Amino acid sequence: MIRKAVLALSVLAAVLAASGFVLYARNSPPSVPPLSTADVARTTRPYVVKLHAKWCPVCMMTKDVWTQIAATYGSRVNLVVLDFTTDANTEASRVEAARLGLTKMFDEYGGATGMVVVVDGRTREVNSAIKGSRDFAEYRAAIDAALASVK
Repeated sequence: MIRKAVLALSVLAAVLAASGFVLYARNSPPSVPPLSTADVARTTRPYVVKLHAKWCPVCMMTKDVWTQIAATYGSRVNLVVLDFTTDANTEASRVEAARLGLTKMFDEYGGATGMVVVVDGRTREVNSAIKGSRDFAEYRAAIDAALASVK
């Protein structure tokens, strides 16, 4: 009886480990086109920044909403993905944030994965930060408010 229980627990542990590995492997950071110097100079466009890590379960759950954000707003905002999966990714994200003038935002939110931060394109101040929501309407309201403030 104990052997069967141990075997069942071992099988369950193996299945959970394999599932976790598959989810981890499929949770790559979303790809967005790199912003050129001209894009960065356009101060009328807000930044929509995804803070991502491969190991982040919230990032896994919100991938679809990021796809909607990119499809709906990709031509009207500066989309940025900062990756915190490893120390090397974090350092590369720090460098990219500095290039974009987002150092203050990075210092405040860096490492807080599973979050989307909307940043004013002129002041580089954070307008809103949404953590883990799967409700596209919440992101839409924040991004629309940022866009309305530049008109």
